[in-house]
Amino acid sequence: MNRTFIFIVLLWLPMASHAGRINNIFFDQDNAVIVIRHSGCQLKSYDLWKRKLILSLQNCLVSDKGKIKVDYPNLKGIHWALYDGKKRIVRVVATFLTDLSKNEFEITSSPYQYYICLPACSKRTAQNDWLSEIRSSKKMMFFFNSILFQIPLQDMLIDEFLLRSIGYVPSDFIRDGLPHFGSKRDDWKGKKRKHQGYDIYIDKINVIAAADGTVTKVKRSSRSGLYVKLHHGNKLYTLYVHLKRASVKRGQKVKQGEVIGIINGSSGNAIEAQLHFEIKPNNKSVDPLLLIKEFYQDDNQIIDKIKSYERTLKKSIQRRNRAVIKFLD
Repeated sequence: MNRTFIFIVLLWLPMASHAGRINNIFFDQDNAVIVIRHSGCQLKSYDLWKRKLILSLQNCLVSDKGKIKVDYPNLKGIHWALYDGKKRIVRVVATFLTDLSKNEFEITSSPYQYYICLPACSKRTAQNDWLSEIRSSKKMMFFFNSILFQIPLQDMLIDEFLLRSIGYVPSDFIRDGLPHFGSKRDDWKGKKRKHQGYDIYIDKINVIAAADGTVTKVKRSSRSGLYVKLHHGNKLYTLYVHLKRASVKRGQKVKQGEVIGIINGSSGNAIEAQLHFEIKPNNKSVDPLLLIKEFYQDDNQIIDKIKSYERTLKKSIQRRNRAVIKFLD
């Protein structure tokens, strides 16, 4: 019986402001599925040529070409490489032993993964999404530039992270300011600057590396107190500010989750104990909450919590604005 080639894409568009990357490609033999794990790549097209299935992914880079030999009925192997560096197109090729017109496939997607289902594939595979499992641990913040970032405070889960950041109003919110990215700073001095990070209010806790990296700075200043800066490759940095002590030194390699310092009381110009955290692609700070919302977009409980905190935050901003005017009067 002649089978029809079925091509289905459940469209999910990741952030496209930065080039995506292929993170991993493997064949799940138990479920008869080829899995492409990526960050920010977009499936542009597919082609059937003789006994090859050719997938072209755009806005995509790969560190090196790769090849997998497969011991599975009808599937000979899988290989991939950067096809067009200027247009950032990666091609993934699956080679079969028989004419493809006699086979049936289903290609589906979920955040950061594509699945190429062979005829015997388990329909459960897409539900066992790798990122869904990671999200359920509640220990991660977001995925950015092919790197999965962990909450930078030891043993803290996402619910507490949100409660102590966007859901928190400092006791001295005039001088400390509000914790969100872009909030007003120094306006109570008659000046004004924008907050370039994200504050998490907590005391007596270890600060950990959000991802693997290299320590580029361990310094102290009157505004920041003691701070540590990590480089994660490709001009991507994270910053950890208002530390009491640092346990790393410049040039040191650190692993995700490794302790790099401790919060123990206030430091620098912070009134209340806190961690000021920044993520800095090309050394320019971006709002981590936007990345958190994208990462947890399928978790209604987390998204509803963020929305609730954002509504409360609007009222806190108005209340603080009035308090600063009164303070300066």
